Amino acid sequence: MLCVFNGVISDPKIKTNIIPNIEHSKLAKVNAIILHRTSASTVESTLNAWKTKNTGAHFLIAKDGTIYQTAAINKRCWHVGLLRSRCRIEDSCSEKDTEIIKKALHSSGSWKSKFKKVYQHEKTKDYPDRYPLNSDSIGVEIIGAYLGKSGDKGLFEQIQKAQSKSFLWLMTELLEHFSLSFKDDVYAHDSIARKKVNEGVKASQLLQEYCQ
Repeated sequence: MLCVFNGVISDPKIKTNIIPNIEHSKLAKVNAIILHRTSASTVESTLNAWKTKNTGAHFLIAKDGTIYQTAAINKRCWHVGLLRSRCRIEDSCSEKDTEIIKKALHSSGSWKSKFKKVYQHEKTKDYPDRYPLNSDSIGVEIIGAYLGKSGDKGLFEQIQKAQSKSFLWLMTELLEHFSLSFKDDVYAHDSIARKKVNEGVKASQLLQEYCQ
């Protein structure tokens, strides 16, 4: 059981390194956990980058397995980005959804502006009819450089053995703490938002194999 004080976990396995500028408004409800890769190869470069930005995640796992808590779990982090349409991906849209999304994607302007319109529509829905947002999710980042694309696949550095061990421990504890399901409430970042291809996929597969 995790011991949590004002959103900060007290545990010898977790190093507290709160970065105030990536913490935003109150996170009243956690419906899901989103898995990320940093695209950077070192924990130092990631922490330094987050100190100069307003985006980041709640946890960061270094290659040596060190777990850093970088934001309180009762604070929002901006880690999701432009949400994809869940019903469109899962082929379950109502006629109204289909019409709204089609109109957004065929509107004038850049693709980013079109994706923003889809995102704004998704925000009107409740979870799990939509994918999780910044307002109801925790972000876990695993250090790993982005190596580029091979065909239609995004390539990241392999998750190290020490990282895997720490990641599985942290996820087990967080899932229990928030009463979440590893099957239904954990998402690879690329599967729900417009980010680098395959971001978080290997971590998601690792968790699935562990929990089976």
